[in-house]
Amino acid sequence: MNLATNIPPVKIWIIDDDQSMRWVLEKTLSNNGYQVSAFESGSVALATFKRTEPEVRPRLIITDVRMPGINGFELLKQIKNISPQTPIIVMTAYTDLDTTVQAFQEGAFEYLPKPFDIDDALELVARACEPVLENEANLPRFPDEIGDWQAQLRLWAKQQLSQGETDILKNAARTFEKTLLDCALEATRGRKQDAARLLGWGRNTLTRKLKELS
Repeated sequence: MNLATNIPPVKIWIIDDDQSMRWVLEKTLSNNGYQVSAFESGSVALATFKRTEPEVRPRLIITDVRMPGINGFELLKQIKNISPQTPIIVMTAYTDLDTTVQAFQEGAFEYLPKPFDIDDALELVARACEPVLENEANLPRFPDEIGDWQAQLRLWAKQQLSQGETDILKNAARTFEKTLLDCALEATRGRKQDAARLLGWGRNTLTRKLKELS
């Protein structure tokens, strides 16, 4: 990967209790211009992430699923709660449909089954980092204050209740998700990968939501 000299290396964290896997990924990514930090447990990685300032946090996290202590899914969930825009690649040797579905439901950028071809892994890493590297300056900046939307929501809820509506939460959640998706796509001029990053979703999650909410 060729990076311009005036652009700092992209920071990537690897979390895996398998030392040989950490070594292979760290060596490969470092040789391709990335700045890599490796952790042998999710607990240590999460604690480090929490005390790291947002501007110097990793641009991408790659984590194994099955680890002692905090597993990959719990780590994914907690990282996403802190920093929804951080893409996370989940990898595991235990490939099954339930694991894959859970990874995307929790907001993983992509799922990487072990064993994997290192060129495929590099391509995936480049794709995960691409929106941050190329499009960050073009993403919209929104004002902090957009009015008392909570008051409008309360008014809407009261109106729905007064009309005897019994499916308020389901309808509101669907409408809210569709509005968020529409706004993200509008803000990124239809670029799905950028829209997914704004929402803290993986690319496959956005594709699934487009189908569900259409």
